Parts: sequence; structure tokens; C-alpha cells
Amino acid sequence: MPNQKGQMKGNSGAYLQGCYELQILDGYENPTYANGTIGALYGFRPPFVNAARKPAEWQSYDIVFRAPKCDASGNLTAPGSATVFLNGVLVQENTPLPKKGPGCRKESICGPGPLLLQDHSGFPNAPHTVMKFRNIWLRKLD
Repeated sequence: MPNQKGQMKGNSGAYLQGCYELQILDGYENPTYANGTIGALYGFRPPFVNAARKPAEWQSYDIVFRAPKCDASGNLTAPGSATVFLNGVLVQENTPLPKKGPGCRKESICGPGPLLLQDHSGFPNAPHTVMKFRNIWLRKLD
């Protein structure tokens, strides 16, 4: 999408537990606001560094997500967190996720939730974007 800039250039995301968006964006030589750049945990923290590869090169994410802990009544007892490597570079380290993120698709942050992959094509005034994902591995940690 060489004619697009900022949030209009390949905007997408991976929603962890359906509540926390890890920003996916063409971030190579594409300035935008800090919380919306590639590797940001949208609404929580920008990445430490822009580790984006050039357009048309695959980006890789390694994500360690710890879900929030709640008591039997559904009260938060410990916030969730995420550590993220983008193209092998640490961009988020144990970032706390104490509340619902923008765009959360759940009523509560307690309990399991899905991994959702977002594409902004079809949003009002958004350009057509072709997003491709491959080699997605999920592993439950203790």
C-alpha cells in the first residue's frame, strides 16, 4: 500500500483473549501515533522500538500472554500481562493489562477468550487491505 500513510497502511491487529489488541501495521518508515504503531499494545503501551521489516516481508510475532486472574465472584485479583517479540526484537516486556482494552469484545476480562485476527478493510473510509497470516501456534502455559 505505497500510497497510504499512518493508520491507513496495513492496519490490523491480534486480539488476545478478545480484549487486548497487539497492533499490526505496516510500520516501516510509516510514522503514526505511538500507541497505534506496530508492536503497540493498543491503549496500554507503545513498543520499545520499531522493529518493522520492509513492506512485502513477513513480520513475525512471539507473544507470551498471561491472562488476568479473578476470584470466584469475578473480581480482578491480578492484572494480565504480555511480553512481545517483533521480528526477534523485544518490543513489550511484561506489560500490565489491568482493564479491558479498546475494542474488547467481552463483557468481563475474567475467564477465557479467543485469539482474534483483525483486518480494517470494510471499515468506513478504510482502504482495501490484504492481510495474510500463517504459522500460528498456540501453547497453553501453566
